[in-house]
Amino acid sequence: MMEVGISGWLMGIAIALPVGPVITELIRRGLRGGFLPAWLVGLGAAASHSILVALTLLGVVTLLDRPVWHIVLGVAGVFVLGYLGVDAVRASAQPGEMDAAPSTGHPFLAGFGIGIANPITLLWFLTVGGGLIAGHAGGRAGLAAAFGVSFVAGVLCWDTIVAGLAGYGRHWMGRRTLRTLNVVAGLIFFGFALRLMFQLLPLIG
Repeated sequence: MMEVGISGWLMGIAIALPVGPVITELIRRGLRGGFLPAWLVGLGAAASHSILVALTLLGVVTLLDRPVWHIVLGVAGVFVLGYLGVDAVRASAQPGEMDAAPSTGHPFLAGFGIGIANPITLLWFLTVGGGLIAGHAGGRAGLAAAFGVSFVAGVLCWDTIVAGLAGYGRHWMGRRTLRTLNVVAGLIFFGFALRLMFQLLPLIG
């Protein structure tokens, strides 16, 4: 059981490590409002992973392996990423205060929206994630659940570390740095949105 838990935890950290839309928004929220808003973004993303883990354990996630669902999630992802990009660029143009909250809704919902609307995450659970859970479970439901829970814990663990670095590191940064980082974050969001849009074209066409 311990080996399964450690394996799931390490896999969760490995999945959370790359700088994608979730980490970008997490850092932006942390630099703007401190640790808690950033951590809530990570918690929202971890909640979306929890749902996908549960669906994988129930076998429901395989039913979503249809082009129509990929299109629906992809379109939703483009809108979410595009909206976050606009909000980041808009925030860079406003003087604001370092402690002012970003205008993009609740941080938990932002993290959850990014996580659940990302078809790449769904694809991972349909392929690698589902295989890993099945492989570590060995046909035992308890081990499968342990792997899934530890996987989500690993994701949240890394998000907490990044939230801490961003939330407490902002004290050494001025408004000009924050504006620059908002512009960079906006460009990253737009880049992910365009990439996702191009991936959807073959499905739509």
